[in-house]
Amino acid sequence: MHSRRTIIAACAALAASRAAHALAPPPTLAPGVLRIGTYFVNPPFEFIENGKRVGYEVDLMNEIARRLGLTPLFVNTRWETILAEMQAHRYDCIVGGITITPAREQILAWSAPYMTTTLSLIVNGAKTPAITTLADLKTASVGVQADTTDYDIAVTMQKKGEIGKIIVYPFNHIADAITDLAAGQITAVMKVAPVAAYLAQHTPNLKIIAEVPNDPQPLGIGFAKNEQTLLAATNDTLASMRADNSLTNLSHRWHV
Repeated sequence: MHSRRTIIAACAALAASRAAHALAPPPTLAPGVLRIGTYFVNPPFEFIENGKRVGYEVDLMNEIARRLGLTPLFVNTRWETILAEMQAHRYDCIVGGITITPAREQILAWSAPYMTTTLSLIVNGAKTPAITTLADLKTASVGVQADTTDYDIAVTMQKKGEIGKIIVYPFNHIADAITDLAAGQITAVMKVAPVAAYLAQHTPNLKIIAEVPNDPQPLGIGFAKNEQTLLAATNDTLASMRADNSLTNLSHRWHV
């Protein structure tokens, strides 16, 4: 009888230990805190509105942190440095409408995509009303952000004769590209679809005329290569958010 009680007690202790382990937050740079590198110049993913940090990915990371039992801490940085900073373990993870590419997979680990989108081309309907399709951009000057998939694809399109001149803007100067487009100084701006839609909606006369075909943009959360525990926990959380429609509801909330 004593032996049976001992076995039952041992099993109960093991089950309790497993339950506690399953509920324990994954290890992070600072215990209990999820340190997230990003940049607040990328609406509707993350931006500043009325002095407050808001956006689709802000809400996404807040919910992931909540489900992991962690407190989110957003750290503002720049696109030009964020990948190297993640390699140097400055953050637990990074987010910012970042497309998962083979080159980026060489230097960082990535979550499963939380969204797969496209690149859109925005034009000025008042300044260039005759431009209505991708085929009309053969001599166009197209604004893109430096060191992005937008730029890489623009170069490919230029080589194919699909667009004319490429105008390169620093990442955090996308507003300058939109200002130039509104003034008629460039013909188009190419940007990942949710950002393009937001920018077009908030600037008079601008509209999206085309999506770049055959170039899907899977967006993911980046981690250091050796951070497999937090990566796995994040992927589990994304899967649960997909299953309970939280990702869908979040997309509807931010129109992405």
